[in-house]
Amino acid sequence: MNNKVNIIAEIGINHQGNFEMMKEMMKAAKSCGVDYVKSQKREPKVCLTEEQYNRPYESPHSFGRTYGEHKENLEMSTEQWKELFKFSEEIGVKMFMSVFDNVSANKMNDLGVDLFKIGSAEVTRLDLLEEVKSFNKPIILSTGMSTLDEIDTAVDVLKGSDLTLMHCTSAYPCNETDVNLNVIPTLQKRYNLPIGLSGHFRQGSGAIESAAVALGSRWIERHFTLDRTMKGTDQSASLEPTGMMKVVKSIRSIERALGDSEKVVLECEEPIREKCRG
Repeated sequence: MNNKVNIIAEIGINHQGNFEMMKEMMKAAKSCGVDYVKSQKREPKVCLTEEQYNRPYESPHSFGRTYGEHKENLEMSTEQWKELFKFSEEIGVKMFMSVFDNVSANKMNDLGVDLFKIGSAEVTRLDLLEEVKSFNKPIILSTGMSTLDEIDTAVDVLKGSDLTLMHCTSAYPCNETDVNLNVIPTLQKRYNLPIGLSGHFRQGSGAIESAAVALGSRWIERHFTLDRTMKGTDQSASLEPTGMMKVVKSIRSIERALGDSEKVVLECEEPIREKCRG
């Protein structure tokens, strides 16, 4: 039985729009033993209305005077993303992207991205789902803040795709009492698809992730940063390298311990069986 779990370090926008910082985060994530690093691509002028774009944005985590300017300053150029994908190959870690609009999706597809993530906020963006589906590449869909009816519709739109659903609670950070891991078998039973967990909780011992794996998750995604005190809205819900290493170690242990579903007398049991039963 294959108990392999794919572990994703979601760098997201924790790189602060800084190319060199992104590379440092990628190297740190690789050293933690993750399978994938992930970031995000959006076109703020496409994603936002004119009113949203020009709205003043005053926050300790602001990177611009307006919300649009803030979002623009967290983006990198297509050429920089091209270099970062090349860098991921050089250091030996796979990389993929969350996309938030059709323009970004096509830019990333043109760069050869071979796995796409659609975040919880976009579950009802059926045009985006259709666009990403047209690439004929694997898709991961997060299901936070979504009803089963909304997920039903999204899954129907993506029918025929190589699709994985991620259980997620859209709170940043998320309290342990709101993680609700028992939704994982609910999603498995309803959709008969691979299920994962996208977590935004502060806890970093690996206990919650390991429980998710025991319940059937085959993908685990955690936000990742170098320092949770850095400027940025996602930093406090992210794991630092020490926490990510603990999570990876715990998950790999669970992979080995799960075994298969067969109840047989194991080789390691034979001596004590012989001693006790003759």
